Amino acid sequence: MKRQFFAALERLADNDRNDVVYRDGGRVRMTWAELARDIDRAVGRLAVLRTADGVFTVGLIGPTSYEWMVLDLACVKAGFRSVAVPEFLTGPEIAGLLKEAGADVVLADRALAGRLAETGLRAWYVRSGGTTPAADDFDGIEGVPWTCTADQVLDHYSIGYSSGTSGVVKRIDLTFPPEERSRNLLGLAVQYYRYRTSFWSRKDNKLFIFMPFSHLQQRAFVRLALMRRISIVLSDPGRCIQDLIVEKPNIMVSVPMIYEALATRIEQKLAQLNTRRQAVFRLYLRLGINRLRNGHPVKRLFGRYLFAKVRKVYGGRADYFVTGSAPIDQRTLTTFHRVGVKIYEGYGQSELPRIISMSSEKDFRIGSVGKPRVPVKIGADGEILVKIDRAELATPSAVTFDPDGYIHTGDLGHLDRDGFLFIDGRKDDVIVLDNGKKVFPAAVETVFRELKAEDSICVTSFDGKRIAAVAHWPAERGGREALRRYLAEGNPKLPEHEKVTLFAYTEEPFTEENGLLTGTRKLRRRRIRTVFGAAELERVDA
Repeated sequence: MKRQFFAALERLADNDRNDVVYRDGGRVRMTWAELARDIDRAVGRLAVLRTADGVFTVGLIGPTSYEWMVLDLACVKAGFRSVAVPEFLTGPEIAGLLKEAGADVVLADRALAGRLAETGLRAWYVRSGGTTPAADDFDGIEGVPWTCTADQVLDHYSIGYSSGTSGVVKRIDLTFPPEERSRNLLGLAVQYYRYRTSFWSRKDNKLFIFMPFSHLQQRAFVRLALMRRISIVLSDPGRCIQDLIVEKPNIMVSVPMIYEALATRIEQKLAQLNTRRQAVFRLYLRLGINRLRNGHPVKRLFGRYLFAKVRKVYGGRADYFVTGSAPIDQRTLTTFHRVGVKIYEGYGQSELPRIISMSSEKDFRIGSVGKPRVPVKIGADGEILVKIDRAELATPSAVTFDPDGYIHTGDLGHLDRDGFLFIDGRKDDVIVLDNGKKVFPAAVETVFRELKAEDSICVTSFDGKRIAAVAHWPAERGGREALRRYLAEGNPKLPEHEKVTLFAYTEEPFTEENGLLTGTRKLRRRRIRTVFGAAELERVDA
């Protein structure tokens, strides 16, 4: 695998058709040939910073950016090891991870300079701005020649970390899988046929990346894109919906928040269809045309007539839209499915080398993460247990095995009679009330859809008797009292023991900067409980 990826990096220099698009003041387009040039320049500068023999370990920290991607790819190509540190951590936490990983140097976004003072390492900065490089600007380093070969690429090429939703980030050692053995001609022919008859072989494919590069999955998709000649669009959570509309990607992996926000806009557009189109839309659903494959001529015909304005909401192309990382509102999945778009749900863990389960065109059921791709069983307490050979794990100590060799995921779920896997929630997040009833916070939060779409609600219990919500509602939209009314309006949709009876109003939303969200925009529930544990709670029905 590492030789295949190195070959893909070498081919970049001859490719002027594919590109990387990002924002830096305005829209910037870099061809892959230009990307190859920037990678080689970064390799030369990194070589200058290498001070001793042995593995050169480079800490990388910052939001998703073109520069971050270049540095990560340069480390792989040069045979250096990168350490991708989550950018939402505090200065002491960053220092601890870099020290534990044995980083020799750290490269960071200039915006994070204040947090790096405690690392004790020499820091070099990118995205500094201005025309004259500062003394610690990475771009100001005069590079030296460095020979890159496939043999130099490290098997253990990077160190990453889990998202930290459990309270502690876990180290994940990233290694290239062994080189694939040659397959028989029939197997290769079948694989090639499937590829050529799928959207993956199209020349206009475009991957959309806006989640942090410190997250392992995002970098994995970049590697996939480079090997399959898929153009890349880089964005950020603040403007991703706008870029989605403008750049029209057809491949995206996102947290539920984005899909939930888009679903609200789709519903608004559907409500604006005129009487004739409403009638055609009902026929479209009755005949099940939305369930046909994307390239089906009947689906395309109806789609052009019904959804010209709807498609503008998500860019118009959605061949492979995937969600994961957290539970998604089934209403969101249904909204997309009604207009002919399947949002595929994936389930895996950063500590594991393979995805556990993934829905697909063939195995699709709303609310399910598809059929497991590894052996799965459900424990007596509802925990999902998976079986992956210990030899496949780069960091076996990062997971817990039971006596039968199954790995404890910490997630609760169930399998239906057809073998589809459903995720119920995190084992650590389940609230067990003093009457013995269980409450899944994520499920309650989906009822308050408007808050969940903005990552502005965390359901918990501070006394083990009553359900409380820590939430934010903007002052310009009514603040505390508007929040109280909204919670009261949602409660009738919940069973009695799940009703939110108390709430704590926070003046500011949950963000990565204040440590209440992870880099993948998941709630850091333990930290939220700690921060608001002493807050004065108010009654929803006051």
